[in-house]
Amino acid sequence: LSGNNNADYNFYIVATDAQNQTSERQFTLGVSDLLATGGSRTTYDSYVVHTFTYTGSNQTFAVLSNSISCDIFVVAGGGGGASGGGGAGGYKYETSQTLSANSDYTVDVGAGGSGGHTTSWGTAGGNSSVAGSGLSTITATGGGRGGRDGTAQSAGSGGSGGGAGASAQNVYSGGSGTSGQGYAGGSNNTTSLQYPAAGGGGASEVGNTNENATTSHGGSGGDGISNSISGTSQTYAGGGGGGIYYSTGGTVAGSGGAGGGGAGGAGAAGTAGTNGKGGGGGGAGG
Repeated sequence: LSGNNNADYNFYIVATDAQNQTSERQFTLGVSDLLATGGSRTTYDSYVVHTFTYTGSNQTFAVLSNSISCDIFVVAGGGGGASGGGGAGGYKYETSQTLSANSDYTVDVGAGGSGGHTTSWGTAGGNSSVAGSGLSTITATGGGRGGRDGTAQSAGSGGSGGGAGASAQNVYSGGSGTSGQGYAGGSNNTTSLQYPAAGGGGASEVGNTNENATTSHGGSGGDGISNSISGTSQTYAGGGGGGIYYSTGGTVAGSGGAGGGGAGGAGAAGTAGTNGKGGGGGGAGG
């Protein structure tokens, strides 16, 4: 949103009568750039930014007496990892959106999914959305959960898909992503008995499979996308890295994708995605 900084302007009126006597009076005119309220408000250059983070309930963005034109950036919650990495939350960026004067808009920020383990499911991330008068509802879909060991075909679909879990018998695909929001999770690799899992998909690329069967490397999460709406370039919506069951013999878990993706664990739990980035959680091992 464009606007000038708040300021007070002083001016004077001087009255002169027939006897050439003067009387002076000072006035102050306040000018405000407050066009809307809601969220955490910051400014840079000629722009005003309202940022909303997860609170557990719907929030309100209230447009005041004038309609505004703005860009809207929405990221959903990342999926929880299990063995495979969780998929990144969906990424949506809509420019030049007109919001009506004297109107309230509902902002819903999705939570990140909870993490699972090699034999227990995590959960998908929550959807995020913006809705209100004259606006086609903008919804980013939560990231898909990562697949479990031995049931790798059950990686979840979402904004970006979860990575397939580990399997020594079969190759399974990762969960699918949502068109325009993210990519699929990686498939697993069956050539290693160290049981490496695949990475979750990110906003800019598919999650990776086991990257080197000889060294038993879990798949890294897909990278996210950079955005400068806050005034500085930041990367969002990276997929979680795939875990690997055994931590011996030079095994390496997958790294999280750029944009808040959590790293996978080698014989241990994975790392959660970065709060506020929409990254998927890392897959677990062991």
